[in-house]
Order: sequence, then structure tokens, then C-alpha cells
Amino acid sequence: MADPSSVVGRRAAVVAVCTAAMGAGTAPAFLYGYLGPEIRADLDLSRGGLGLLIGLFYGLTGLGSLVAARVAQPWGARRCIVVDQVVVAGCLLASVAFPSALVLGLAAGVAGVGYALGNAGTSMAVAATAPAGRAGRDLTVKTAGVPLMATVLALAGPAVARSVGWEGVALALAVVAAATAVAGGLLLPARPAARGRGVAATAEPDRPLPPGFALLPLAAFLFIAGSQPLLSWLVLSLTDAGVGTATAGAVSAAGTGAGVVAMVLVARLSDRVGPPRRALVAAGLAGLALLGVLLLWSTAGSPLVLVVVGAVVGLFGNLAGASTIHAVVVDRAPWAVGRAIALMSTGYFLGALVAPWAFGLAADLTGGYALSWGGCAVALAGSAVCFVLVHRRVAVPGLRVPG
Repeated sequence: MADPSSVVGRRAAVVAVCTAAMGAGTAPAFLYGYLGPEIRADLDLSRGGLGLLIGLFYGLTGLGSLVAARVAQPWGARRCIVVDQVVVAGCLLASVAFPSALVLGLAAGVAGVGYALGNAGTSMAVAATAPAGRAGRDLTVKTAGVPLMATVLALAGPAVARSVGWEGVALALAVVAAATAVAGGLLLPARPAARGRGVAATAEPDRPLPPGFALLPLAAFLFIAGSQPLLSWLVLSLTDAGVGTATAGAVSAAGTGAGVVAMVLVARLSDRVGPPRRALVAAGLAGLALLGVLLLWSTAGSPLVLVVVGAVVGLFGNLAGASTIHAVVVDRAPWAVGRAIALMSTGYFLGALVAPWAFGLAADLTGGYALSWGGCAVALAGSAVCFVLVHRRVAVPGLRVPG
């Protein structure tokens, strides 16, 4: 019988590496978002052009997820995570060595494909070690690596860039990704045990996904299409409105910092309500992100405190919802976590391709952000409806769908 303390230690190590990998894996997109003013000025980019760089990262993550759906399970979590981190480090180094719009675009796309592997690999690793019925908490903790990276870059990125340029920040992020690759190679098991207590302990690669599963990629697409600009465009929209770069970064950091706390609290709630009702929690979080977007949409020219409230509420919904979506997928296809997560991620990251580019293009065309935030609100309303339909139509193994 395994020593309980060693089991807990291995689980903690897996979650820690996966959390770092999630944060480092998204570093290129946050670099373009939070240091957008510096990169725009250096490379003479329009708002739409900068949004396209961010969109390329997430869009290629979506397309790469189609490949990850096939290779993640055979490769195993460790190989997926290590490959992702090495690719991200290399792309950041290329951006530093050859700073141009073309190279940054290529680096964004290649890093996005790598992140598709890392996203599936981290979910597989965590699901394989989480106790049955408790995957929500561990999946949330590892997903918290994303807002933690966002918070650090929002607070420290502009100040560091003033001293060493955005290239210096990119170099530091490359070092972080390389260190995470080493940690993954040393601490993650080559392949999860075939049998055990984890929610994904028994893999059935030939078993089809449940009827109606396509609703989850659609719900994820709309959720990210509506809420991703809260991460990639909040700082830029505030600076364009005359807010100082440091203040804009602090507003975004307040939202992402609160979002990290929200993710943990919501994970407890979603584990408490359990798989049968977790999709309704996701629907509620889409509604919360919608409320934040509506506040930002309606507070142009309003006191900064109202903008902060909108940012915090919206990012609360965005960040807690992102981790909850992963848990909903695991609930409904625990026998094929890698494949199911990768397919959901196709919709999720295609939404992230559309969102930053379309948001910036609409701002260029109209000279403001009202149309951009309005489109986000429509997408989030559609996402909430889709998650309700998931609750009603996509069965959890061993349970009947309601109604």
C-alpha cells in the first residue's frame, strides 16, 4: 500500500509543475497584451495588428488542439508539457533575436500550437492524480497559473520594460519556460498509472464522447470570444482613454488578482455541487463575466472606480469560468480526458483567435470601444445559454440528463 504522504507529495508536485506550465505557456499572449503600447510603438502596429498577434497565439492553440486530441493520450502528460515549454522558450528567444512583426506573428502561432499540447497535458496530469469527484479544485489551481502570470506582467511588466525594453521581459519569460521544462522532466511521471484512484485512471481511447458533447466546444468558443478581451485589451483600452500605463496595469492586476481568489472559491463550490450541476455553475460564471463587460461598456468617461468594479467582476467570471469549463469536460468524459479537453479547447481557443483581433479591428473602425464591448456581451449571453443546454442534454456517466 502506498504511503499517503508520498501520494499527497506527488500530487502537489504535479499540480505545482502544471500551474507553472500554464502560466509560462501563455506568456507570449500576455507579453503582447500588457506590453502592447511598447510593442505598438516599436513595431509601428495598429490596434488591429496587435490584436492579430494575440489572436494568432490563441487561434493556433485551437487548431493545434485538433492535433493534441490525437497525440496527447499516446504521448502522455510529461512529454506534452515539456515539449510545450521548450517550444514557448524558443519562440520567445526568437522574438528577442529578430524583433519584427513577422517574427512575432510566427512565434505567436508556433507557441500557440505548443500550448495546445501543454493545455491537454496539464489536464491529463492533474486528472490522473486527483481523487474521484474532486478534480475541480486541482484543475482550478493549475489553471490559476494563467491569471498569476497575467497579474505579474500587469504589475511588473511596464516598469521592467522601461529599463530593459519589452525584449528584456521576453527573455526573462523564456528563462521561466525553460526552467519549467526541466522541472516537468524531473518531477512528472513518464506516464500515469493505468489504474488508480484518479478521475482519469481508466482510459478508454476507443469509447466515443457522449451525445451532445459538441455543445461544450461551442459554449467555450462563445465564453472566450466574449471574455478574453478582459485580459488582452483592458490595459490598452484604458491607456487609449488617457489612463496612465501604471494605473491601467494596476486595474488589470486588481481583476486578475481577485480572479485567482475567485477560482479557488468557485472550485470549492463546483466540487460541492458536483458533476450533475457543475455546468450550471459555468453558466452562472458566463453571466458574471457578462455583467462585468456591461459595466465596462456603460462606464466610458465614468469615474475610475466603476471601471475597476467592471474589471474585477468580469475577470472574476472569466478566470473562474475557464477552470470550471475544464472540470465540466472531465465530468462528462473521464475515460478520455486528453481527447475531450483538446476538442473543447478547439472551440475555446478559436474564440480567443477571433476575440482580440475583432475587438481591435472594431476599435480601429469606430474610433472607440463601444462596439467591441457590445459584441463581447452578445457572445457571453450565448455562452450562458449553451451551458444550460449542456446541463440538460449532455449526460454525466452514471446519471441521467435532467428532464
